Amino acid sequence: MRSRLWWPVAAVATAILGAMIPLVFDPRFYFVDDTQSGAMGQWYEIGARFLAGDWSLIAPTVWQSGNYLAEGAWGIFSPPLWLIGAGMHLATDAVVYMTAVKLVFIGIAAFGVWLLARTFGAKESWAAVAAVAVPLTGFTLYIDAASWVNGFMAWAIWPLAWALTRRAVFQAKSPILPLLAFMGLIGIGYVHATLMLAAVLAATIVEAFLQKHRPTIVRAFAAATLAGLFAVIVHLPGLLVAPVTGRASGIGNSGLLTVSLNGLAASSTPVGSPWMKFFSGLDAPGAPILYIAWFLPLLAFVDWRTLVAVLRSRVSIVIVLAIALLAVLLPSDFGPLRFPVRLMPYLSASILVILAIALSLAPALRLGRARLGAAAAVTVGSAYFAFSAAPQYWKWIAVVTVVSIAMLYVVYRLLGGGRRSENPARRNAPALVAVVVIGTTVALLVPQHHITGSSPLPDYGNPSLIADYKTQYTDAVGDVIVVGGVRNGDEHPEYWAETLMANMFYINDASVQNAYSAVYYPAYQSGLCMQYNGSTCGELFEKLFEVQPQTGKTLVDLIGVSTIQLVKAIVPEETRDEIPDGWHVAEDTELTRLLVRDEPVAPAGGVVWSSDGTTVTQLSEDAMGASFRVDSVGSDGGTVALSRIPWPGYEVEGATLTKDPVEPFLLGVHVEPGSEGTVVHVSYHAPGYPVELAAGALIVLIGAAWAVLRRLRRRDAANGPFDRLVAGTRATAD
Repeated sequence: MRSRLWWPVAAVATAILGAMIPLVFDPRFYFVDDTQSGAMGQWYEIGARFLAGDWSLIAPTVWQSGNYLAEGAWGIFSPPLWLIGAGMHLATDAVVYMTAVKLVFIGIAAFGVWLLARTFGAKESWAAVAAVAVPLTGFTLYIDAASWVNGFMAWAIWPLAWALTRRAVFQAKSPILPLLAFMGLIGIGYVHATLMLAAVLAATIVEAFLQKHRPTIVRAFAAATLAGLFAVIVHLPGLLVAPVTGRASGIGNSGLLTVSLNGLAASSTPVGSPWMKFFSGLDAPGAPILYIAWFLPLLAFVDWRTLVAVLRSRVSIVIVLAIALLAVLLPSDFGPLRFPVRLMPYLSASILVILAIALSLAPALRLGRARLGAAAAVTVGSAYFAFSAAPQYWKWIAVVTVVSIAMLYVVYRLLGGGRRSENPARRNAPALVAVVVIGTTVALLVPQHHITGSSPLPDYGNPSLIADYKTQYTDAVGDVIVVGGVRNGDEHPEYWAETLMANMFYINDASVQNAYSAVYYPAYQSGLCMQYNGSTCGELFEKLFEVQPQTGKTLVDLIGVSTIQLVKAIVPEETRDEIPDGWHVAEDTELTRLLVRDEPVAPAGGVVWSSDGTTVTQLSEDAMGASFRVDSVGSDGGTVALSRIPWPGYEVEGATLTKDPVEPFLLGVHVEPGSEGTVVHVSYHAPGYPVELAAGALIVLIGAAWAVLRRLRRRDAANGPFDRLVAGTRATAD
């Protein structure tokens, strides 16, 4: 047992150790950009909802950001995120806590890759090489783990889900573990990971068909069905909401974060930067985000004829590699999917698992100098492409190229290269070679992060301590809107003592609607000139007090705001100095001004307007809906507006929804003439919820049937009908 556990434990520990090297150069390495503005507050709110037992699917007070099913990654169906969110309420330092969570997922990814490589037949030592290298690739460290944590966590579960699927399909293991892995991955709500899981399952079905083993084929379809049904539960609401959002749905290429073959050609050089359009108009990210592994040239030590034969019985890994490569090379906008470089971790994992298979099952029997020369040539070629993209790094590119070639020579000698007679010590060489390759992989992170010590994504300079997010808006009353927003917070950290941005607002006790939105509602966004991160234009202050044409009420009244914070650097001085009637200055500093109503109004979610001749009395209101009694209505009926965005999923009893929104992003309800005394109930349901309920029931039935059939195998005679159904095939499983 000890020998069986040594390699995976060592691989996981080494991967985590390697992932800690960036912290030596930047203690906030894993706390930048979307981790700061998005995930931190999101996790805190998920934890608050979980601890309070709040399972509402929508939050009217944060408006376009509050459709949690459409936004994704809100943990509605993700117990891991519930626990992570609950942990945020026990933590005091967000940097420490979020870094620790990310390191745990580095370990999960490493173990998943090790197990995946083993299910394909890779030796333990080479599986460990892949397990360490995959989580330490350039894009994973510098982008996903540093910032885009939701994508990172979903990807980290992906190789484990794939490995457990192969065990269930080809070795007739229990379906419970893969089902839990499916739920963990899909439940995070990151669509790229779900699509790549679909690619894995489709490839598994193809491999099962090629083996011509009926029980294996049945299990492959059953596994895909379980995952697909859970994907329906998680993603169908977002798909049904998508048509009313502003998320791009066409195909186009702005060049932003697109990957070229030249960039991939430099993927074995650990320093430098690919040439690609990056954020803020930059022509390069300034970090080696396309780096995969320095030892990719070891493919020269493989017998390719043997490898082709080996991969014929493991065709699923080839299919996934092809899909990942095609996806990485897509244009910048492909339907609702943006930034094809996001799929680099899947491509890297596929390549390195194939390399582990190749070096385990198809090594060249004789290593001549020509193979060493080929490996060195590939290394030099990669260095050339890295130099051509970023010549300013030429000295370090030269250094790591020399180191890489030297270590390739060491591996060559350890594997018996250059010897005329077979070396008896070569029998144990793979373990020693693995240690050398892993050690070099980790060691090269030092110059890599010495050159590029931080993620190329922005650090907003916001506080580390969670308590520092609770001191703002102490004089706020009711719902709050921030006019303006923090710009270059890393250059002006004094702003964070007075204002916040994006999902940071969730940590504060005030109810602020300027939260982060990945999808947004176009009419609301344009009406309030609000960006994805909640910042607005300075002109919004004047717009808030403009009378709207349909209702005759001001915008600030329609959205139920009782407190306005003005960021003085954004709001013109001549505008902010005019205090509207019925409002007073509660706080005024050099940076911000806080205005509060003399008489606060009800928060968003309830009735804010009714048409002429129609009066109603609101009876109740919560996140999922509201009720009101119709007191009077005109002969032609009337319209009632609620301070909610009219997302698909709203239903009404006692009235009907209006065809078009009111002003033009408020939920409208039409009451019929003669309906005085009627109580109208407005409620929100997940779009397509009957289908989602049916999908949940089918998951239980299929999963239970699979488990029962495995149980009956023990009672059935050898080669009986049940035994044949659940018996595994050992054609590709180790």
